[in-house]
Amino acid sequence: MKDPLRLAGLLLAGTSLCAIPALAEEVAPLGPIPLDPITIRGLETGAVLDGYRADVISSATRTATPLQQTPQSVQVLSPELLEDQAVLSMSEALRNVSGAQGTIPLQTPAFESTLLRGFPAEFYRDGMTSYINTGDANAMAGVERIEVLKGPNAILYGGGTGTPLGGLVNIVTRKPLPATVTELGLTYGTNGHVEPSFDINRRITDSVLFRMNGSYVRSGADPDVIETDRYSFSPSLTFGHGTDTRLTVEGYLSRWEQQEYQGLPAVGTVTGGFEIDRDLYIGDPDIPDSHTETRKLTLTLEHEFSDRWSNRTQVRYGENEVEQITQIILSNAPDAGATDWALYNSYVPGEQTEYSVNTSFEGRFGTGAWDHVLLFGADYSRIEDYSLMYMDFAGINDLANPGDWPAWTMPSTLAMGEGDGTYTTSGAFVQMQSSAGRLHLLGGLRLAHLETIYDSEGYGRRDRLEETRLLPRIGAVYDLADRWSAFASYSEGMKANAFYFYASTPKPELSRQAEIGLKFDGGALSGSIAAFRIERENVPVTDPTDPTFLTSITEGQQRSQGVELDAVWQPGGAWKVMANYAYTDAALTADVPLGAPAGSKLPGVPRHSGGIWLDYDARKDRGDGWRAGAGLQAVSSAPLDQMNSYETAGHATVNGSASFTQDGTTYALAVKNLFDADYDLPMYGYMGGRVVPGAERQVLLNVSKRF
Repeated sequence: MKDPLRLAGLLLAGTSLCAIPALAEEVAPLGPIPLDPITIRGLETGAVLDGYRADVISSATRTATPLQQTPQSVQVLSPELLEDQAVLSMSEALRNVSGAQGTIPLQTPAFESTLLRGFPAEFYRDGMTSYINTGDANAMAGVERIEVLKGPNAILYGGGTGTPLGGLVNIVTRKPLPATVTELGLTYGTNGHVEPSFDINRRITDSVLFRMNGSYVRSGADPDVIETDRYSFSPSLTFGHGTDTRLTVEGYLSRWEQQEYQGLPAVGTVTGGFEIDRDLYIGDPDIPDSHTETRKLTLTLEHEFSDRWSNRTQVRYGENEVEQITQIILSNAPDAGATDWALYNSYVPGEQTEYSVNTSFEGRFGTGAWDHVLLFGADYSRIEDYSLMYMDFAGINDLANPGDWPAWTMPSTLAMGEGDGTYTTSGAFVQMQSSAGRLHLLGGLRLAHLETIYDSEGYGRRDRLEETRLLPRIGAVYDLADRWSAFASYSEGMKANAFYFYASTPKPELSRQAEIGLKFDGGALSGSIAAFRIERENVPVTDPTDPTFLTSITEGQQRSQGVELDAVWQPGGAWKVMANYAYTDAALTADVPLGAPAGSKLPGVPRHSGGIWLDYDARKDRGDGWRAGAGLQAVSSAPLDQMNSYETAGHATVNGSASFTQDGTTYALAVKNLFDADYDLPMYGYMGGRVVPGAERQVLLNVSKRF
């Protein structure tokens, strides 16, 4: 469901559970993880990890490929990094990635508004679409690592409503291991944040493995009224461990409950002659909770035909439920008086069902001086969405000096967003990777089919889009020296923009990305610098001939270009440093009818953003001892709306953490926004943009015990 009425849950610690190492028969310190390139996809970890750095990645190509030979900008957020930073949410984790703006905390997890390179990103879970990202979307208890791919990734990822546009965030979950480990954790902190968490792994027999993890969070927030309850629970079983054929069955149950939070208007916060209380909750304080829930079942079957050929097939079924209840304002400026806003009672229920399947065959062989990796397969995704939106006028209130709020009552007037939607993507793909000496080539082609049907009984209309297109991807890497390589790539994408009423037959949105860059790996220092340009066309914009402004035409054009730098410095010993910087120029390239002119900046995208994290780890092999770290995050100003009428100011925050481990027990302290800086964030997906005051100083204490 892609309605603007949404909120995010609060925060989550519990990252200490990441300490369970992969591929260990018994409990052992987490160090570099050796992998077999053929069986890599049958194991928990698809990257060779050492501290904060990754040397091999599988998400970008669905094959085990060294990062230095991958012609694309890719970042991996390791379990050690997530634990050291005491990461609380997906948004916070993505601050370690250049050019990423995460979903605002407190935003309802009904639709993901994360941006990469200035354009919307898609979330995947273990390589499969999670387009409707409901439930406790910020749960970290079951996350092994996060892999981020930049730009259109059409060849291998085409679920949801088509190609991920700005990029793809692949959440790799924890899988059963051949070990017997139990870890319990408890986090307590500011705003009454309480979170118990657990991770249990058992080797039932030589070939049967079991793992179960989960967390529960109850917390308040800086804004008045808000209280959050959320949980996540993930059991899994692997059959056939150590054999040529493996089946992993994974369940996922997650729920979020909280009062809907809509942020604050621009006037009275970042502009205007009066001030609105930063902690103000707009609307009836006794409003019922909103909620989202998700239930998923995933089957993964892997088979090795020989040392050179293998197959992997995934099947997933999921159900999502959403209920959003709001007393909403519709404008960034007062619309009912000098400091008065009109309030509307809103109710948005929805149900979604997801069906996904993908299968791929991988083969490795050589011809002459060339080594090849061939990948071919097919995928299918279908999302069925039913949603309604009701809205009635509730009353007027002065947001600068609020009095009593009108009581929320169930609205009865049907508003936009009502209907049945079915979104189907399918495709067949082939990809070849070839290496000879210093040259590494990649070529791929996808035959992509896209179909969306949106029925609105209330409005008596049906919108349908159906398109089949060949989408290419090419790339090359050349090793300039032992430590430096240059890369270039080009890719195309296609997707649908559902949840719109179209004035005529809609066209699919098309995207193109060109990227060039350098990668370096000097042992201690590794990273990449990339320059990119993404062009986007057939973006839905308001139909200027419709006096109701309810219908759209697919005539919009946008472009994002910039430079990104990501680096890790691990000289050996105790020090680790991770840094990133992005310059992003994202703008319209054609006038929007009745709207913004060409050249207007895209909402929510700062021109400059970056951060650095320094960590000193005095523990021996991550055993007993202490560690401490601190980091700085900074962004420049960002527009709130497409007209660029309002913008948030640039800001910087400092975070820190420290921990001590002895005899399997870890005591960790984390402080977010150490100097309690006041700053604002753009809530760019909410009714033309809103302002969200940045979180105040937050202190968290985590105690975990590993058995």
